This record gives sequence, C-alpha cells and structure tokens, in this order.
Amino acid sequence: MAELYDNKYRFVEELGAGGFGRVFLAEDVRSKSLVAIKQLKNEDEKEQDDIIYELEMMSKFNHPNIAIYKHNFIQNGLLYIVMEYCSVGSLRNVMRKEKFLSGLVWKWIQTLTETLQFVHDKKIIHHDIKPDNILFTENRTLKISDFGIANTGGGTRAYMSPEALDWKQNTSNDPRVDIYALGVTLLELLTNQNPFFGKSKEEIVELHDKKEFGITNLPHWQQEIVLKAIAKIPEQRFQTMKDFNEAIQAQSVPIVFDKEVIKAGDIAEKVANLLKTKKWRRAFTLLEYAEMKLKPSVSVMQVKGKYLLLQGKIKKAKEYYEKALKWNSRLDVQKDLGWINLEMKNYPTAISLLSDHLHRNPSDYEAYNLLLQCFYETNRYETAMDLAKTLLDVEENNKCFANNYYVCCAMQNIGQTIFPKTVLKADKTENHFLNYNYSVILETDLTHNYKKAPTLKSKLLFMDYRFNKFNEAPFYCTNNSRGEEFKGGETKKAIIKFGRKEYGVNDVEVSGGKAISRRHCVIVNSKDDIWIYDLNSISGTYVNGERVNGKMPLVGKNVIRIWNSEFEFTNDKNKLL
Repeated sequence: MAELYDNKYRFVEELGAGGFGRVFLAEDVRSKSLVAIKQLKNEDEKEQDDIIYELEMMSKFNHPNIAIYKHNFIQNGLLYIVMEYCSVGSLRNVMRKEKFLSGLVWKWIQTLTETLQFVHDKKIIHHDIKPDNILFTENRTLKISDFGIANTGGGTRAYMSPEALDWKQNTSNDPRVDIYALGVTLLELLTNQNPFFGKSKEEIVELHDKKEFGITNLPHWQQEIVLKAIAKIPEQRFQTMKDFNEAIQAQSVPIVFDKEVIKAGDIAEKVANLLKTKKWRRAFTLLEYAEMKLKPSVSVMQVKGKYLLLQGKIKKAKEYYEKALKWNSRLDVQKDLGWINLEMKNYPTAISLLSDHLHRNPSDYEAYNLLLQCFYETNRYETAMDLAKTLLDVEENNKCFANNYYVCCAMQNIGQTIFPKTVLKADKTENHFLNYNYSVILETDLTHNYKKAPTLKSKLLFMDYRFNKFNEAPFYCTNNSRGEEFKGGETKKAIIKFGRKEYGVNDVEVSGGKAISRRHCVIVNSKDDIWIYDLNSISGTYVNGERVNGKMPLVGKNVIRIWNSEFEFTNDKNKLL
C-alpha cells in the first residue's frame, strides 16, 4: 500500500522539483480532492517557523488570485506545505505549451499588479515573482503562489533586481523588487526570452547599462513600460504596483514634471557656478536649502559631492557621488571619482578612472594633472616627467605643469641642482610654487634628508591645478601670545612659511625648539581659496583643534596651533578674533 503523508494524503504524481525541494500531486484519501504538496529541503527550525508564519498570514487574506494555503506538517524532519491544486500548472508551463496573444499577456499582468498591490498594502513583499510561481486553475483563474520567502530578501537571480543582487542594502520590505521581477516576467512573456538567465551579477548590471533586452521590435509604449518596470535604479522604476497598472491602462508611462525637482536643478547649476568662482559660503547655503527643503535630486547630490571634494572632505564627497550614481549610473563622474581615489591613496583605481575619463575628454588639463600626481605619489617620476613635458609642449607657460615637472625632476635627480629655467621661462612668468620649491632645493642649511625623514619630498609642494590662476589675498595672522600681526597681502606673500624660530627661511617664526620643524607648514594664500599644508612636521599642525593630514582649506576665521603657539587667522582684518 502506498505511503500516506500526514496519514491522509496519497502520492499521485511528481509535479516538479528545484533548489527548494519537490512538488507533487496528492489525493486526500477522505475527501478524494486533489492538493499540491511542496516538500521543502532541510531547513533549520527558525527558517521553518518564518515560512509557516508568512503562509499563515497569507491564508487570512482570502484573495481570489492568491493560491490557497491549507496547512503544513512535518514528517521525517521535513516540512510539507499543502496548497490548492492548480491543474493547468504554472505560467512557465503555459508559455512552453501554448501560443497566446499580446492582449492576454497585458490582461494577466494587470491582474498581477492588482493582486500584488493588495499584498503590498498588507506589508508583505513576495520576493520571488516569476512564471514558475504564477499558477492557473482549471477555469484559468490566475493565482500567485510560493509566499514562503516573503520579506526575506531572497529570490531567483534572473528575476532579482540589481540592488537585491548586490546585498548592500536591505530590500526585504521594498515593493520595488516585486515590481522589477514582474517587469522581467512581462519582458519574458512579450519576447519569449529572459536576457538575464545564466548571467552573473556583473553581466546583469552590464546588460542594464547597455539596455540590451531584445525588446526593440515591440511597440514603443510597451518598450517604455518594460524599461520603466525593470529600471536598474529603484527610484527610476514604477514606485507602486498601482502606478504599473495605470501605465498599462493608459498605454503610456507618465512623465511627471515636478517643480521641486526643477528648482533643485536650478540650484545645482547656481552652485556649480559658485564653485567655479570659489564662493564657498553661498554655495554651502544653497546646498543646505536644497537638501532640507526640496525632494532628493541627483544633480544636487552630484554638485554637493563636488563641493565636498573641493573642500578636501573626501569621505563625505565619496558618499554623495555613490548616492548620485545609485540614482543615475550613467553620470559622468569618473574624473571626480578618480580624484577621490587619489586622495584616499587608492592609486591604481585613480589611474584607471582618470585614464578612462581622459580617453573621452582629451583636453581636460585638470584631469591630466591629477594623473600626473598619481605618478608622483607612487614614485614613478620618469613617467610623470614624460607626461608633464608632453603637456608643456602643448601649453608652454602652464605654471602648474611647470612646477610639477620640476618637483618630479628634483625627486628623480636627488642631490643635483635643477634650474627652473630648464622647465619654464621663469624670468617672464611668475610661478609661486616653482619659486618655493626651487628655494628648498637651493637651501644650504637643509630642512630635509635625501634618504630618511624628513625627506625632500615632504618639503616640496606639488601644485593643484586650482592654483594655476593665482591671485594673492590679504592675509591677517595674529600670534595670541605676542600680539604680532602679519599681513600676507601687503608683503605679497603667496606662500607663507611657518617654521622654527631663528631659522632664516620662514615668514612666521614659531618658538618651541626641536618640537617645531624647520619647515613646519605653509599657507597657500590664493584669493578665496586658501589652504594650509603640513610639511610632515614633527609635532603636527592643528586648525580649530583638528590635525592637518596633508592639507586643509581655511575658510573664515581659524585658530592655527603649532606646538604651544596659537595663531588667529582670517582673510578679513575686521574679523580678527
């Protein structure tokens, strides 16, 4: 006699099997009715409890398009789920065996959007929508089944959204993963193929970037709906099943013009112009307003990233660029991401990003200078010199490339005298960075060593492209202990040097003996763009209590501390502390 399951179900035939386990048809020996039983593979006790909980929740809804869950039992340590039997089988079976018209496809999808909106309203996300889990009863009523992994974040790769595949964010309660999966199901119904089958996560993302889905023969309105449903970025998809349904009814994806988004775009453009003219405070105020008062905008995210990058706040800049790229993966931000990776010392990544950017933007001199700096920081001085020389052949009097060629020459030929006129006609063009670096090379009482710390490199200044157009600003610095005042503008000091007292090369002498480096730090005094550089000093340089790691911008009023000496700094004499 055939084995009975749960003492009342007799096996009839196998219906299917997969990674989850197997499904078979069984007869209730008492009522003679047929049921479908899913036998799951070994699950731990918590997973079994979670599955049973979700199924019991679904059983309370009694929706005509949700497969009826009857009950469950455990036999020989395995979990069995008893469901209503849908005799026609799955949508997958129908797709294989039958030909159907496009109109029927859209009717099915509308039914599914309505049913899943009902489910989502109950705070349940299916997470495994696909043709295999959409069933038909004998009278062709469509039923959604397999809610066992609802709200778990699982799924089937070919139907999982890119953000769910990535596992970097919690998608367990995000209805847009079901919208994506239903969009892929729709694509498969319309084209009889799923372009994501058998693809890796990386290959799926690449398909999205290229938008190669095999739908170009469909009517335009159908293509638009599919593309909207399976958009790579969740914010660019239909946000609800109701939106999906309405687009099908209208045979059109509505384009919404939001005045807040338009206003955010205007603000982003204004901020971009303010950054060019170095109006930092006004730019910051506008960005704060946009973020606090307006809807999220990719243009604001991108320009906020640029603002933070220009202010030397690298980690925060990276966060904003990553956020912007999640909204729009096609943003042209490779140069800025290269810049960020340079500042974070991820030099190979920086070189790759900058090289790719320059392949597409071959006249971006700032990007060339960033690439040049990558070579300089990784001690590839000859490569850097070759690049700088090539750039100087194009722009003979470019101060930035001249200085950076010179510091690379200095490092490549340590111990040899190198004259700046071999690089640039210095007698005709004033170059503050070149003059400073030349003075380091020519000093007789050395502030550096050639093989050990402090090294020559730690005292040289690599020139950022932002200083290629240089205008000295009024500079006011008061030593709190002595009340001495120093004005950089009057003395035409573009680079103001701080160092040990009674050591002849410095503009501001600091008491403290050997705790103060001979060349301790410098301030690059450019109008509206003032920066302090610590020259690998012994005791460090602090601005408003924060240690300078390499360099830091100086905006407004600041207190600079070197050992036991404090200096109040501002570029506005009326605002001296």
